[in-house]
Amino acid sequence: MKNKIVIISLIIFAIVLAVLIGVYFIKQDKSAVNPKEITAQENQNNAPANKNEAPPKNQNENNQISAEQAQNKMVTDEFEVIVPAGWIQTAPAIGTSLMAVNSNENINDPAAQKINFKSYFAISRDVLQGKTIDEYSQTVKNFLQQIVSNVIFTKNQNIAAINGKSANAIEAEMSQQGVDFKVLMAIIRGEGDYVWVFSFNTTKNAWDKYKEIFYNIANSFRLKK
Repeated sequence: MKNKIVIISLIIFAIVLAVLIGVYFIKQDKSAVNPKEITAQENQNNAPANKNEAPPKNQNENNQISAEQAQNKMVTDEFEVIVPAGWIQTAPAIGTSLMAVNSNENINDPAAQKINFKSYFAISRDVLQGKTIDEYSQTVKNFLQQIVSNVIFTKNQNIAAINGKSANAIEAEMSQQGVDFKVLMAIIRGEGDYVWVFSFNTTKNAWDKYKEIFYNIANSFRLKK
């Protein structure tokens, strides 16, 4: 399927992979996923206990709270992001700088199970070629409409500056390989004429669970000086 698509830029290729969601995951065997999970920040898990603090009701509750609060930092040569514990980096697709999946996710949708789908995100860099963030966002939308006939854009708006840079958020819904998906693309202005694009992908029925997580990951994006 990918070979039939004319790729104009690396970021378009990355977005195509994000939209045609099953293509990437069908070709991934579980053993192919990079088992390297970035160690959680020690100050999250090893903070000294307050002696005056009441003990948790039970150990299971304590474990659940710790898991929800724990966070990992994923770092490349160019940027870093903060993700919840349980998300692991996997071999990035061509045109992406980083990809990560929720390794602890339990998928109930049979069609999503069939393609070995787990919610994930990818980060890519592209050149604006003189476009504004709004113009670039419209270019992305136009291209997606050309390759995915059933895509529906549910939100397109400027969001609070990320890393001191202007940013847009595009939310979309689509069906691929019998699965209803919800996608968030966060487009962030980089240095010079560069732009960074996050593509977050999950099933439509899991969107409410992931929406805040996705936006928090995007907001944690920090470029290295």
